[in-house]
Amino acid sequence: MSANNTIFVHSGWRCSSTYVWSRFRALPGVRAYYEPWHEQLARVTALTINAETPDNSGLRHPGGTDPYLKEFEVVLDPAGGLKGFQAGYALDRFWIEPEASDLGQQAYVEGLIGAARERGETPVLACCRTLGRVGWLKRRFGGFHVMLVRDPVQQWLSFYSLRKRPRPTYFELCHYVLLSEMAGAEDLSRTLLGQDFAGEGSLDQRLAAVRGRLKRAPASVSFQAFLAVWLRSYLKALPEADLVVDVDRLARDQAYAREVEAAIEAGCGLRPDFSDCRAPAPHGIAPPVQWRKAAREVVDLMDLHGAIVGREAHPILFRKLAPAFAAVTPAPVSGVKKLEEAVGGLFGGAAVTRAPAKAPRAR
Repeated sequence: MSANNTIFVHSGWRCSSTYVWSRFRALPGVRAYYEPWHEQLARVTALTINAETPDNSGLRHPGGTDPYLKEFEVVLDPAGGLKGFQAGYALDRFWIEPEASDLGQQAYVEGLIGAARERGETPVLACCRTLGRVGWLKRRFGGFHVMLVRDPVQQWLSFYSLRKRPRPTYFELCHYVLLSEMAGAEDLSRTLLGQDFAGEGSLDQRLAAVRGRLKRAPASVSFQAFLAVWLRSYLKALPEADLVVDVDRLARDQAYAREVEAAIEAGCGLRPDFSDCRAPAPHGIAPPVQWRKAAREVVDLMDLHGAIVGREAHPILFRKLAPAFAAVTPAPVSGVKKLEEAVGGLFGGAAVTRAPAKAPRAR
């Protein structure tokens, strides 16, 4: 496959996407766009583009002193922001269906890809806001789609550890907005958030609405809202992935890291180096929620028990959530899935990790 292929890196927030992006960015001939659906891109300028770096962000990101957004200099609009980008793209139509039309968003992505190719570079788009759009992007732009998955409890703890009490983090607020706007999930949203939200106005207004009403919500509400969005996102995205990466293993298993590097090279012609991966480190604090019970409640509310521990459960979801169902005997993993795992299971959305035959005992 040509190295000129477009690469998409999909993940949730606090899921090592900045690290993976930085490894692509380090490769010659690559233009790696950082968070190309972030709402701040609607107002970025040539002056402000240099303002924030991984070192000064306070978010514990790797990457040093190079500005996050320097790759966007080539698509700046003289009037401000990026050519063709609207702030609403950040979360509006997050759950867009593959066949849906969105000519504005399509033109924006075409502009990013075209700007890289005009310079003889390979475009890489790495973002935390695309899990609901993977199928839509794949139908229109092809490319090689890498999906990052982190242990959901550790991922949520990463949000929670950045809180300035009692104010919830930006990451928590985004999950409240996404949950409140999930089609077909009105009862779930009302149950978890305690009320309906209008879902109207600009993104800033919607974030302000959930902040005003949920800024003192207990940790259990934050965790369950996050998990509901996490589940819906990955269940929608995983079937579209060309490569699924368990970022919890990436930092601690060098053999696994080499497998992932080789799989990326086979898929798109680029070979990022993950030998220095040291993240994500587990948070040392105990979750301030009874997470197993909370997770089971969300799965029951969403009627997803079979999708987590059933015969057709995706191995990566089984691996990450099985401890919450330790007392439940899952259906046997199908022979096809066992075979996929035994040979590495790197392509077609199969997880790299091997699914256990039964749920491990809770600790």
